[in-house]
Amino acid sequence: MHTRSLRFRLAFWYFCTVAAICACAAAGYWVSIRSGLNHALDQGLRYRLIGLREFLDEIEPGGHDEIAARLDEISLLGELYLVYDAGGSLIAQSRGLARHDVAEPPPADLGFDIRYASGGPPDFRLRLAWQQVTIGSHTLILGVADPQRKFEGVLGAFTTVLALSIPAVLVVATGCGVWLGRRALAPVARIADEARAIGERNLSARLAVPESRDELQQLSETLNDMLERIEQSFTRTRQFTADASHELRAPMTLIHTAAQHALRRERSRDDLIDGMEKILRESTRTTLLIDDLLQLARGDAGKDAVALVPMDAAPLLRDAAEQAAAMAASKGILVGLDVEAEALPVTADDAQLRRLLLILTDNALKYTPAGGRVTIGGRRVADGVTITVADTGAGIAPDDLPHVFERFWRADKVRSRDAGGTGLGLTIAAQIAERHGARVEVESEPGRGSVFTVRMPRAD
Repeated sequence: MHTRSLRFRLAFWYFCTVAAICACAAAGYWVSIRSGLNHALDQGLRYRLIGLREFLDEIEPGGHDEIAARLDEISLLGELYLVYDAGGSLIAQSRGLARHDVAEPPPADLGFDIRYASGGPPDFRLRLAWQQVTIGSHTLILGVADPQRKFEGVLGAFTTVLALSIPAVLVVATGCGVWLGRRALAPVARIADEARAIGERNLSARLAVPESRDELQQLSETLNDMLERIEQSFTRTRQFTADASHELRAPMTLIHTAAQHALRRERSRDDLIDGMEKILRESTRTTLLIDDLLQLARGDAGKDAVALVPMDAAPLLRDAAEQAAAMAASKGILVGLDVEAEALPVTADDAQLRRLLLILTDNALKYTPAGGRVTIGGRRVADGVTITVADTGAGIAPDDLPHVFERFWRADKVRSRDAGGTGLGLTIAAQIAERHGARVEVESEPGRGSVFTVRMPRAD
């Protein structure tokens, strides 16, 4: 298992977490048991201290020597005690403490409450209870002791159990962590294998989506959505390449044929001029198509950046109407302008917005018959500005409306090659609108014309 793999990191952090929990739990248990043992010792010392005081009350000692003599009786029973006078001088000491040379001094400023302390030499550690008492005419400091070694065995045994059990627990936890990591990441590995098997030849394949309602299901669905977008993009690119090749092939074939025909034998001047006109016409069309393809490619690559500035769109609409009227004069089409009197504030690039209007008006003029009408309009709305180009042409069938902005898409009455153009105009218009944060919409009814609407956001 590689140290940088997610499985290793999951097992490592699982080990660290369990180790931290075990360490905290062991420390807590050890401190609790130690405190409990000390409390038990203190309780025993308290009762023994009370018993020592009651014993001295019963004998009503006279002097210090008598106190020492009477206490020596209980020393034979194994009792561990120390008795000091009010000045801190040792009066009596049990034989057990004397044997270990224990002369523990009482705590300073000792009152009449019981005070507990630890002391004694290193080889004979004691837990002591002290209290200052008044017996008859004597003020004494009583101390009783109990060896701590009686409980050190219990604490040592518990420490040994912890020292042996924690490593075993960590080994088991590490194994469980590795197993859990492998089991938890198995679906991820399966997803990776399935995704790795999908290439350009089987982009339609999709990952299996588990019905687990968890992150794995969400991951599979997200990857499937991404594959769907990639497939659509790949299909559009493949279709675009095929369409571009087809569109370029026709004019290049005509150019080649016209040149070959002109060079086959001696031709008259009129025949040569006719051939050159065909070549010029097709080369001009090819140039326009290449320019449009370059425009779309730059837009797709994000290299056709525009500088958007606040401006008034009303003058541009008037210029577009004048230009359309000049283009429509020879076709017998009436061009109208329906713009609000007030300004139309937008944030746009002047040249790009003019090209957008030119594409829409040129498209309307191409598919409007003689005697028809094209109207250019502009309105201020709550969220921005709408620009409309309406015509009374052939219209677009409902089934064709979703495709009018696709590249090289044509229908019988829409984007006909006989009407001229490259078939990319509306695609470029939609791309220009997108760079402006706007969108182009179309409404149409066969036989009654079409309305293209550009919805631009409000200017800052």
